[in-house]
Amino acid sequence: MNNAPILILEGSKQPYLSVGRHYGGVKAFGYEYLYMPIQDAFLRKDFVKKFNKHKKDGGDWNSFIDYVKSVK
Repeated sequence: MNNAPILILEGSKQPYLSVGRHYGGVKAFGYEYLYMPIQDAFLRKDFVKKFNKHKKDGGDWNSFIDYVKSVK
């Protein structure tokens, strides 16, 4: 079972991860995360393609969050 989060919301408020917003990403929980400044969130790199496809298909941020919750 993988307990690493797919999405970390409010990235600038996370004490150990907030430094990653200055560098565009961070490595945590054994995965690399990409910082998304508009959403102030870290997204696991293996889900970036899924997010981009979701956006291209007309999906918004909230529906992507719902998708991530359904994956868990």
